[in-house]
Amino acid sequence: MKLGFIVEGGLVKKIQLLKGKILEIRIGKSDDNDIIIKNNVISKYHAQLIYDQEGDLYIIDLSSTNGTFVNGQKIVSSTPIKINKTDKITLSKGEGVMIVFNPDDYSSRKSEIKDFGNVDTGSSSTIIEKLKKKKQIIVGRNPNCDVLINNPSVSRQHAVIERVSQSEYSIKDLGSLNGTFVNGRRISGATKVTNKDVILIGRFRISLSEAPRDLSREAAIKAERIIKKYSNGYIGLHETTIEIPSKALLAVMGPSGCGKSTLLKALNGDSPASSGRVTICGLELNENYDYIKTHIGYVPQDDIVHRELSVYKSLYYAAKLRLCDATESEIESKINEVLHALNITHLKNNMVSEISGGQRKRVSIAVEILTDPLVLFLDEPTSPLDPQTIKEFLGCLRELAKKGTTVIMVTHKPEDLHHMDSVIFMAEGGHLVYYGDSKSYLSYFGHDYITSVYEDLVKEKAGRWISKYKSSNPEKKIASLPPAKIKSTAKINYFHQYFWLTKRYFNIKLNDKINSFFMIGQAPIIAILICMIYDHIELAVPFLIAVSAVWFGANNAAREIVGEFPIYKRERMFNQSILSYIFSKITVLGAFALVQAVIFISILTLKFSGTKEVVWTDPLASVLWMVFLSVAATLMGLLLSAIVDTTEKVMTLVPITLIPQILLAGVLSKLPSSIVELMSYVTISRWGTEGFTNIQQKVEVPKHAIFDQNNKVVDSLYMEDYVKESCESKARGEDVSELEMSVEIEKSNGVELYNDSNAVDFLNNQYHSSYKEFFPDLYSTFTIDFIAVLIISIVFFIGIYITLKRKDSIKIG
Repeated sequence: MKLGFIVEGGLVKKIQLLKGKILEIRIGKSDDNDIIIKNNVISKYHAQLIYDQEGDLYIIDLSSTNGTFVNGQKIVSSTPIKINKTDKITLSKGEGVMIVFNPDDYSSRKSEIKDFGNVDTGSSSTIIEKLKKKKQIIVGRNPNCDVLINNPSVSRQHAVIERVSQSEYSIKDLGSLNGTFVNGRRISGATKVTNKDVILIGRFRISLSEAPRDLSREAAIKAERIIKKYSNGYIGLHETTIEIPSKALLAVMGPSGCGKSTLLKALNGDSPASSGRVTICGLELNENYDYIKTHIGYVPQDDIVHRELSVYKSLYYAAKLRLCDATESEIESKINEVLHALNITHLKNNMVSEISGGQRKRVSIAVEILTDPLVLFLDEPTSPLDPQTIKEFLGCLRELAKKGTTVIMVTHKPEDLHHMDSVIFMAEGGHLVYYGDSKSYLSYFGHDYITSVYEDLVKEKAGRWISKYKSSNPEKKIASLPPAKIKSTAKINYFHQYFWLTKRYFNIKLNDKINSFFMIGQAPIIAILICMIYDHIELAVPFLIAVSAVWFGANNAAREIVGEFPIYKRERMFNQSILSYIFSKITVLGAFALVQAVIFISILTLKFSGTKEVVWTDPLASVLWMVFLSVAATLMGLLLSAIVDTTEKVMTLVPITLIPQILLAGVLSKLPSSIVELMSYVTISRWGTEGFTNIQQKVEVPKHAIFDQNNKVVDSLYMEDYVKESCESKARGEDVSELEMSVEIEKSNGVELYNDSNAVDFLNNQYHSSYKEFFPDLYSTFTIDFIAVLIISIVFFIGIYITLKRKDSIKIG
């Protein structure tokens, strides 16, 4: 009996089973298994085959993450299941990894990169040799591709290489999300290539005349004479040259303010060096940044996962945003793999807010290793961990290194060094003073304890060690030109990002039930208060609706960017579009604004309807206008949120921006001058109030009775007419004693008397006369109200974009 082990359609191992000979075969990802399968869906110890003396074959699942399936049914762990030649056995759901009884029907597959099809099945064939036999070849993750690259960052059909003529070739990207790169530039359309050009697909470097190379086997990082100098002249990192091998675990240590994080950010591009050169896996950082940024992982000190999501959902949305065209089963398999790798599978369904700080740090790391990064940068990952957890955590990092990921971490904890291959010590002022074996640093510094080493690295004592390191590590004579500005030609699938950012944001809001309840609850509370205070539709009612809309929008949005900025910054560094991010915020917050507006206007419509002389007209138009105002105010809130760096600061700014909205609307007081009139043009509430008066058309104004000294009514008129008449009489020098008497709302049988008035005309009496002079044709029309709010919204939108763009650590040209 023959057995074959099939991975992605290719045969990786074939064995012969002889009757009468007992055989036990363990299958898994770990190197100590009998059959080693390095695949995302395979667990460290996945399954075991037992062939007994009678010739019966059994399979046992070893509590694998993704399970073992016989004829499509998942088998129970640790229970032997008898199988025969007619059974279909898969190691996970799907047919990615199979055990078959007809191995001779499958082509061989020796490694992660392998050729398929009828062109050439020899792994030593170069692309040029293949193109001599076939006009074009497909590169991708699909088993039917001519060149298979089985990596999650590679699309199923990623690129096509074509022979244009006898000696000319071209490559074209087939719409992959992560792109195809030629000499560090992302290509669009067919691009000519020669055997001297470097093609980058996934984590592999391809040349027409050479076999593909796995970049994880190159030297991870080379930094040559890098310096970080800030705009104020301060040098955060002095000239530094280091080379970090692949698959290494490196710690960066030193006293506070010595430049540890500065070095880390200079190496990963978060804050590039001012001069010098950094190469990652043989690729110059600045020239190849479009490619490199999706192949490095970076976990800063702050968490980069939302607390309102479950651990699984956090990873799921990250996978949707970072992994190109991975299927649902592939994403689930990858999530299970990274959870298992970091020993947090048991937290899969927990909310991030419910787990400890150390566990959140692991979830952040899990997000980063979804893409199998070549290098993983960690800024103080062990800070929230206890000693017992640290040992387990660093063991997980060791396993990542074995799989090909170089790990560089800033740490303050001496016990971390027991698990590190090497360590860098920095002295105050940004000087490198030691780079070597993690077990030899004490003898180098001549101390028995690390605390003594730290004492030697303060500015007053560091000079000796700076000189010693420089003398023992003479600089090579290499060019040290300022690095080119990081250029970006990245193709971004804006709709894909917008869709998943929006879906995630909705999920966050729905999970944050208390906050969402209070957001929605504002609308009925304020609407009911208005109904309790006003029995008639006075001018104050449309004014209060407009102010409420501004409050809803600004208050809903004010914390939304600053509160998640570390997450935004990391995703932006990876490949996130600013436009997709802003529109996702507008969509979700706009949906909340719609719910608020429907509730608000519905309550007012019920109140001001029925037998009243003036009723609330056109509720639908009122809802739409209120939503429009809220969205404009949402943009204002998002701008405030983008400008500041803490939620405390933004909540201080919100009232400051809202008070002018109340004062300049022209309802509380007449706008006295053209300057104040111009100031009111930049407020949403002014145009919002006028827009509501254009929709409503009529409001009710109380009539006022004027009494003489004998308490006899001498006239009955609107208050503004009374004030106007009094002022004009005084100006003429006339006696106004009869007018300057007590004024009360006129009543009939105890009921206040109201006259209906044109709402627009009534409001325009409050505006300065320059309004009509500025806009003679659009004066007091709904058109000018709409245009004004739209312009304000566009200005806010542009402001958000520019503010976020200026906050990019990496200045992309």
